[in-house]
Amino acid sequence: MPPPSPPPTPAYNVNQQLLRYLGLATVVGISGSLAVLTFHQFLLWLEDILYGSHQGLVANAAHLSPGIRVLVPACGGLIAGLILQYFLLARKNDSGSDYMEVIAAGSDVPVRSSLLKSVASAATVVSGGSIGREGSMVQLAALTGSIFGSILRLTAAERRFAVACGAAAGLAGAYNTPIAGALFVVEIILGEIRVRSLGPLLLAAAIADFVVRHVSGAAPIFAATPGNLQSLMELLMVVGMGLVSGLLGPLFIVALDRTHHFFAQLHLPLWLKMTCAGLAVGGLSAIRPEVWGNGYSVINSLLHQSWLWQNILLILGLKILATILTSGSGAVGGVFTPTLFIGAALGTLAGHMAQTFLPETSLTAFTLVGMSAFLAAVTHAPLTAVMMVSEMTSGYGLVPALLVASLTGHYISSVLHPPSIYARSIPTDHPTQTPPTISF
Repeated sequence: MPPPSPPPTPAYNVNQQLLRYLGLATVVGISGSLAVLTFHQFLLWLEDILYGSHQGLVANAAHLSPGIRVLVPACGGLIAGLILQYFLLARKNDSGSDYMEVIAAGSDVPVRSSLLKSVASAATVVSGGSIGREGSMVQLAALTGSIFGSILRLTAAERRFAVACGAAAGLAGAYNTPIAGALFVVEIILGEIRVRSLGPLLLAAAIADFVVRHVSGAAPIFAATPGNLQSLMELLMVVGMGLVSGLLGPLFIVALDRTHHFFAQLHLPLWLKMTCAGLAVGGLSAIRPEVWGNGYSVINSLLHQSWLWQNILLILGLKILATILTSGSGAVGGVFTPTLFIGAALGTLAGHMAQTFLPETSLTAFTLVGMSAFLAAVTHAPLTAVMMVSEMTSGYGLVPALLVASLTGHYISSVLHPPSIYARSIPTDHPTQTPPTISF
């Protein structure tokens, strides 16, 4: 006779666990949003000290003389490098794991290294380094989840889930995109879509978004009216945008990886590597001040102002070089916003081309399509890309076009270069190396 099957899990146990996860998501959502707000205020305080204004890094760079504009990123690289080398790397037993490695491994987020990395990241960001602030925001938000896991003596699975909720809250608070924040964790970090865990992740992200909006009064950061892309010719151009992104995305990933490898092979102290990279970024910014920062203000300008395609092409090339140098030298920070900028520039260029055939075509729509397609191509997370652009711009009417372009970019890129831009932070046997699965 076959052995008897185990008794079914009582429904009240499942409900009790769900309530426990929802409560944990609520607490971590609040703490994660406070971490985001604190880091954002820290950056504003540093900008006020350095430049005496909150106009943004590009505006601050434009008001500096070319010589000072060259030196400031070098000084930022020097300070960040000294912090990383002599305070973080000097202690060999101090783990430098980021939140992605922690969630994949099921361990705790290291407190000391997270704080040191965030300070170093702030030095790079406020000095004009071409890197995003969202990396540290997500790291600090994930840290709050890890701290609660230790305080409450949660199981390993529950601690992993708390860190995941923190990461979702951090991205949602950084961009005011709650759905994309949860999908980011599901697609990129967890690698599988579990309906039971998606709900609490969405709750943590939504609470973080609500708190950040309530405290800061933030609106959609790239609010725009894109119109629609509905004609057959426009849809063919959307597919073409996805094709271009799918081809260029792997090149960008490879360029980042090879630059990391190049700097790693240099027999120089880290602070000198980052100083040299900062000096190079400063030199690029002497040509165009838009090289400074993560590209946020330039994306906003592309969405709301008219640009000559020649200027867009020039800034795009300079910005790609600056991002590769900043990230490759060892600087701490995200590449999410610089990636969005590259996609926005590519989309705007494609829009200019489309308008030569169809003068009534929305240039803004193509800018948004480019953002979503290129983000999907480098992250291999098309759902996150579509929802990220939709929530950041309130451009939900463009979702069909965003889906077509993002899926096209994702599939082409994943065939040409299976590892995503986050591959270094995730083990090779992790579920994200294969298409996500849906579990109930």
